[in-house]
Amino acid sequence: MNKILVPLDNFSEISLNAARYAVEFAKRSGSKPIFLFLYRKDSAKPDYFKTDVSQAVEREKRIRGKIELLIDRSAMEGINIEQYECRGEYIEKVCEFVRNLSIAEIVIAVPDKKDEHYNKINKNISLLVQMTSCRILTVKEKDKEN
Repeated sequence: MNKILVPLDNFSEISLNAARYAVEFAKRSGSKPIFLFLYRKDSAKPDYFKTDVSQAVEREKRIRGKIELLIDRSAMEGINIEQYECRGEYIEKVCEFVRNLSIAEIVIAVPDKKDEHYNKINKNISLLVQMTSCRILTVKEKDKEN
């Protein structure tokens, strides 16, 4: 059985889209989805008095809740999603999970080119192509017009 790794290092609508895509892909292909919740090892505690951070924390809770609901619904449909949480550098941890769990495919959310994280994510994809033998599936943002 092929295993699909979905590294989730931020909780945004696009990461939710990647999780949904992996579940749909698993339904069609008989693959096993694995969600990896990644946290940076140097991440500081958020300052809850800043409006931006409070909104970010609320958004993260909302998206995390939707991902948990997706996991529950998938289980009812016979798709059991493995979940892992770890702290560390993105590339290092993803490569470690690829090796340890014999991952065949990685699903990565790619934001719009205007997004501040776009270049970093593309660099991560390039590194993963070089460092793993996995097929990389990218999920882009849905059109905002719809």
